[in-house]
Amino acid sequence: MNLQPSAAWGGLLALAGAIVIVLTRQGTPAGALAGLAVALLAVAGLGAASLLPLAIFVLGSGLLTRFGRERKTRLGAAQMDRGRRGARHVAAKLSLPALVSALALLRAAPDGALALVYVAVLAGAFADTAATELGPLMRGGAFGLRGGGLVTLPHGAPGGMSPGGTLASVVAAGAVALGAAGVGLLGSSAAWTAAAAGFLASVLESLLAGTAPGKRAGHFGRNVFLSLASSALALSARALGWIGS
Repeated sequence: MNLQPSAAWGGLLALAGAIVIVLTRQGTPAGALAGLAVALLAVAGLGAASLLPLAIFVLGSGLLTRFGRERKTRLGAAQMDRGRRGARHVAAKLSLPALVSALALLRAAPDGALALVYVAVLAGAFADTAATELGPLMRGGAFGLRGGGLVTLPHGAPGGMSPGGTLASVVAAGAVALGAAGVGLLGSSAAWTAAAAGFLASVLESLLAGTAPGKRAGHFGRNVFLSLASSALALSARALGWIGS
């Protein structure tokens, strides 16, 4: 099924999404404006179909941040500023999708490869957010890599992983893939490859967070790593011919 709206409708939908983000306080005005710029660039470069996977990540992240906020606050795992995303958050998670969209607009690379990277990065970003927001609300402790070995960690600790959070990340990456395949941005095989790449990249980012380089990189640097790892894994699968038609 291919349900691609026109570019004009895509632009209006992007604007509506930015307004919703501001009105529901999911993001700051600056963050919403930065997100709108990314969305408009994606529509121009990859087509209006690119909006659905982007919306799944952006709006889904806002909903997950609000879900169970009181309990996450008690556990010390709640996001600062009630989870409102600013321009810095947009830059950390959406810089690579914006770059890919610009390359598509300039016809600087094959559209199939660019769309694959775009979806893989969004899948990785949503997988990471879902694990962070839902992991503390599920049963089971968290663990992470420290000193070359796995140790138990409190929920919300950098690099902490839990069975529930891992499951949530799988579902989140799959949701982005379903959206991309449903609107015809990617074929089903490529979409699921993007989801797998995003999920695996989120696991690698969690493992990195407990290391000395990960700590030096900080939250912003690890988000950049997550985007790069998602795209590298997806492109590697494409180069190896693992993606069917």
